[in-house]
Amino acid sequence: MSFWVPERVPSEEILDGEVSAHEAEASLSDIEWVHRNLGGRLLLRLRLLPLLEGLADPGRALSLLDLGCGSGHVGRDLVRRLRRKGRELRVLGLDRKLSHARLAPRGGSTAGDALLLPFADRSVDVVFSTLFLHHFSETELRDVFLESRRVARKAVVAFDLSRHRVARALISAVGPLAFRTRISTLDGEASVLAAYTRRDVAALVGDLLPGVRVRSAGPFVWQLVWRRP
Repeated sequence: MSFWVPERVPSEEILDGEVSAHEAEASLSDIEWVHRNLGGRLLLRLRLLPLLEGLADPGRALSLLDLGCGSGHVGRDLVRRLRRKGRELRVLGLDRKLSHARLAPRGGSTAGDALLLPFADRSVDVVFSTLFLHHFSETELRDVFLESRRVARKAVVAFDLSRHRVARALISAVGPLAFRTRISTLDGEASVLAAYTRRDVAALVGDLLPGVRVRSAGPFVWQLVWRRP
């Protein structure tokens, strides 16, 4: 580790606990604002959409499982973008908290545990997550990827934060000005401190996903792609 990349400090985020429906919706709205305005949406358009297009079979909708979907805003955006390109994407979101899953489009999400996915082997084309994996311990992270590999027919794809002091400072500065609830700032800071680096993830899951590629995807963000041989 270095001054700029400190030791990982895992912690329970406030939104993952018991908060009021109003606070939960406000914080999920803040997460969507970050995705829309701080580069997340652009990142997925540049890095994920071409991959999904390449995985799609002609005349058949591509299926995607969105782990930790929250309000489902990422899935909705991907569906719209691929439809404009003449491709159909069928997204099913999964979130541990039923209150979060209910905010996704009707019939488009389910409550469940990423450590024990309620899906059959190779039942969806792509298992995907964004800003989700920092919630897990090292042992749990391996289990998430084992389950993702089991369920994915074609690929496993993930994007997440990379631990860095500058990233935490940016959240501390932007949060009080832009977020609807203080929970989002506190959880954002905790997320950065709990995040894995690109090298962390490559070392943890390289043996589980032979041929996996983990690389930088932007400032303080890494991307993982594994294609089934």
